[in-house]
Amino acid sequence: MFIGHGEFFLNYPIAGARIRSMNCTICDSSEVKVLLADVSGAQIFLCNNCHNAFTWPKPQLPDYRTEDFQSKGKQDSTLTQWHELPREILESYAIQSALVEKYLPTGAEILEIGGGEGIFLSMLRDKGYLVELTEPSRTAAARARERGLTVYNDYFQNVDLKKEYSLICLAHVLEHIDNPLRTLNALRILLKPGGFILLTQTNFKGFMPVLRKKNWYAWVPDQHFFHFSISGIKFLARKAGMEVMAYRYSRLVHGQSIYNSAIRFIPRLQDQFHVMLKINK
Repeated sequence: MFIGHGEFFLNYPIAGARIRSMNCTICDSSEVKVLLADVSGAQIFLCNNCHNAFTWPKPQLPDYRTEDFQSKGKQDSTLTQWHELPREILESYAIQSALVEKYLPTGAEILEIGGGEGIFLSMLRDKGYLVELTEPSRTAAARARERGLTVYNDYFQNVDLKKEYSLICLAHVLEHIDNPLRTLNALRILLKPGGFILLTQTNFKGFMPVLRKKNWYAWVPDQHFFHFSISGIKFLARKAGMEVMAYRYSRLVHGQSIYNSAIRFIPRLQDQFHVMLKINK
């Protein structure tokens, strides 16, 4: 359920136009405008109050128990190996790992939500952290267990977690949930005092989204309720009683592109970011 939303009556609004009848589905502000008009039949709206964007109409999500994002369509039991991963993904994992090591001692208990077959989590385990995974995909969860991980094969909302964690990681998960603020508040309950949340999100304000517009592959309007920015995550953190401790930018996978190569050296133009949040005292 959303915090609040208005009604939408126009089929194809003009990009940049203000829509009086539409309120932001995160903060309920009327300060919204069309960012992109017709992205695979949906519209992307920008909120000038919370600085995030949202998809309208709302997506109808698939059953992620039958999906498997890390299998490359094979739906089999073959584990993904490090050498098979694109350079950008390896760089992303390295950034996330560095943030974890900066704020948490080895031996800390970590939960990852929606971590696929547990590639990143296995890295943290090998560094001495105590890790657990919730993953709805049946095939991905099975491969995570092959990696020797403790796995709860269900949506995290359905799992009866009986402990508290020092860190909860969510990589490209929050945009699939129709109330991110409520989710952050729910996750706080699972954290130890002074605990952290590590978010990895696409950055719709990066260069590639601006260049490719509605052809940027990370919009995914049939599955993403929201599209975040650093300032937008800071807004949500304040509302959830958390603070941003650090953030880093990285790139999504765009293949051999002169633009993708160039923005490697200009972090703010990259189309992905990683944010470490901490519970306020």
